[in-house]
Amino acid sequence: MLPFQSVNLAKSFTPVPWATKPLTLLAVFLVSTFVPPGNPIATTPLDPILATPSQDEALYAPGILRMANGEDWLTPQFLGRPLLVKPPLMQWLSAVSFQLTGSLRLPSILAAAGALTIVYTATGPIGWLLLAANPMWRNRAGLVLMDDLLILFFLLAVAAPPRASAFFTGLAIMTKWFAGILPLALFFTKRPNWRTTLESAAILLAVVLPWHLYQLWANHDWFLAEYLGVELLGYAFNAPVQASAESWFSYYLPRLAWVAPLALPLTARRFNSTWLMWSGVLLASIAAYSYRNTTYLVPFAPALLLCHRGWIAPIYAPLALVALLAWPAPQPQMPISNQFAGREVLHLDPDDQLRTTLFPGATVRYVFMMEHLPPNGPLDFERLGIAKSVPAFLEAPDAKVDVVLAKDLEALKALILSSPQRDFILSPGVWQTLAIQVPHEIKIDYKVWLRSRALKEGPRPNRFQYEVKL
Repeated sequence: MLPFQSVNLAKSFTPVPWATKPLTLLAVFLVSTFVPPGNPIATTPLDPILATPSQDEALYAPGILRMANGEDWLTPQFLGRPLLVKPPLMQWLSAVSFQLTGSLRLPSILAAAGALTIVYTATGPIGWLLLAANPMWRNRAGLVLMDDLLILFFLLAVAAPPRASAFFTGLAIMTKWFAGILPLALFFTKRPNWRTTLESAAILLAVVLPWHLYQLWANHDWFLAEYLGVELLGYAFNAPVQASAESWFSYYLPRLAWVAPLALPLTARRFNSTWLMWSGVLLASIAAYSYRNTTYLVPFAPALLLCHRGWIAPIYAPLALVALLAWPAPQPQMPISNQFAGREVLHLDPDDQLRTTLFPGATVRYVFMMEHLPPNGPLDFERLGIAKSVPAFLEAPDAKVDVVLAKDLEALKALILSSPQRDFILSPGVWQTLAIQVPHEIKIDYKVWLRSRALKEGPRPNRFQYEVKL
């Protein structure tokens, strides 16, 4: 017999009167802002098994910094080209935050704190503790990713009446594209009449349509190819290269163990049917989507706690200790600084999780050891001139080239020896394998830096300040 079976958990756990007062909730919100970690950009491991760092932080951050620098706010950028993988709500908020406070992560930190406060309001301090202590939540919360805003809008959309739900669903769509439509699965459980349904549809379209119509007009071909062709039609039905070769069950079952303790309070048989349905919607969407990613499980964590009707009893507090298990430490990374200002830097493979793109004043390109890029749906980077082979790049090093394709080590040698005006960043292992004499100054730290002695400024410098606060 389990120890808690002798306890009458069917009764509501009644909070003290002051526990839900506005000042108490404000205090909970402020305490919740200290939950996220303080690792540098794109170093926080997002997966407890693969130790996959948060590469997307460095994917979105350059465009955010360019927005904050006064460049195009409507079209996110990455290395001088449009980045239409998701709508820009998170980027907009982070850019405003950077202008006001110097912090890229503040909007995500506040959104994560808002979600924790909602969980506290519904499930009490024990529910808050269980979520805040969970490594999958704690280590990911507050990063320059879309998950925190998405989760907050999810919770608000599920809990709100129809018109407000439509508004928050629109914000969720503007945060993470088609993932944001999931609350619509519960819309009609609120039993709106036809007038409320039409008004809700108008609200949602008013939030979502302006930016989408602008992109359809301003970046027609790119919008259709990347935003619709790749992100919607491509990745939904034909996943890109997976981070793991495991099957869906082999991948997700061990990772579900990190959120499973949050379901144990449901043994008290105090269920909230709305949140049970929402948890089912989340699981069904994860099962239906072709790509596997540990962060997809994160919205499931607060949903599981909210499935418990009423405040969670203190007897479940020890579950927080179960969650406090070891998590992989971030790998050493080259610090972000202005040491590459005025230089054209070619980095061999984005094994730095794209962090080189955050070096201010540098023109950054990547070198991939392959002859051709793998198919990426209708967006052909080689045809667009964004990726070029070594001979083609040396003949015409256009500013729009982000990726140089070296089919073998001989091609890489030719690229380095023919580019005394460019800097190169290589891993120590590749450098030893090359075994060549170069016209560059050689510096060895986290990586091997071949520093040009015949400096020529790159064609597309990153024009933003480098003192990025977390």
